[in-house]
Amino acid sequence: MSSAQEAAVRSLVHPRDLRMPTWVIVWLTISAIIQTYDACYVLLGPLSHAGGPLSGMWPGHVFYGTFDHRYADFDSFGSAQSWANLLEVVVIVWALAHAKRWSGVVVGLIVTVATFWKTVIYFLVEISSGLEMTRQSLERGDLLGFLMVAVLPNLFWIGFPIAVVITLGRQVMRVGRAAGSGELRPPAASV
Repeated sequence: MSSAQEAAVRSLVHPRDLRMPTWVIVWLTISAIIQTYDACYVLLGPLSHAGGPLSGMWPGHVFYGTFDHRYADFDSFGSAQSWANLLEVVVIVWALAHAKRWSGVVVGLIVTVATFWKTVIYFLVEISSGLEMTRQSLERGDLLGFLMVAVLPNLFWIGFPIAVVITLGRQVMRVGRAAGSGELRPPAASV
């Protein structure tokens, strides 16, 4: 978009549509911290896992591993997802550094779609495997623990991204409509 078009868009849309809302900045910041912490736990295993010398840094993860064995032992899918988390964090940091710019809004939307689908895929892999990594908690009769530990916390990684996608998606649509309006046509080239 040329600077003339950008100026025209700025005059047609509310300035808040060209920057990230504060609650999205807070969510992305929390998300980046949690994803980094989580990826470090998985990628540092077995040092970080139950009985490892670093396990005291991740007591919640060690407990979670009793419900989801993908977190208790090495798992190639969990490892791949952790590397994806770290790449995602790099993109989140970039988006946060540009949170007051239109580019930050667009990149924030894209990375949040990645967060959403990565979590959905995690659930789908588990469901498709017949609950291979979490079934043991159900087999021992701990349905409440399964739901409260293995399912509920992960739903936040679907719910919050959906809310962010809706919010930022609406902003992108409003700005897109303004940019696509007849008022923003580039000037005709002189012959």
